[in-house]
Amino acid sequence: MHHATGTFEIVMTPESQAPAEGDGLPTSRVGLLKTFAGPVTGTARGTMLAAGTPAPGKPAAYVAVDQFSGTVDGHSGGFVLLHRGTMSATGNAELSIIIAPDSGTGDLAGIAGTLAIEIKGGKHLYDLTYSLPDRP
Repeated sequence: MHHATGTFEIVMTPESQAPAEGDGLPTSRVGLLKTFAGPVTGTARGTMLAAGTPAPGKPAAYVAVDQFSGTVDGHSGGFVLLHRGTMSATGNAELSIIIAPDSGTGDLAGIAGTLAIEIKGGKHLYDLTYSLPDRP
């Protein structure tokens, strides 16, 4: 397994929102544009679907699909990232981001792995743990 760590910027564009109905949670659809710097260089465009309000005392959940295009440690191509995140009303949070199986293209064909995200001091940090098949 390889690790690639760096930073990324994100632009979130609200596309639709619906207020909570009855005892439900508000929902939204948001366009995503991420620009990666470091060993992962390129952009990821995607869509996020969310329910709830990510704030203390409130539950929230989201799923997203991003299509990355660029380079990873000098290998050019693309792949799909699948996100699943939850936050309980007590503040417990879980985030899982995987590279969709068989979604790699170009030099990244066959890539597999996970992406971790951390926000520190307002900066978005990533840690991509990945493997690539041996090439002849």
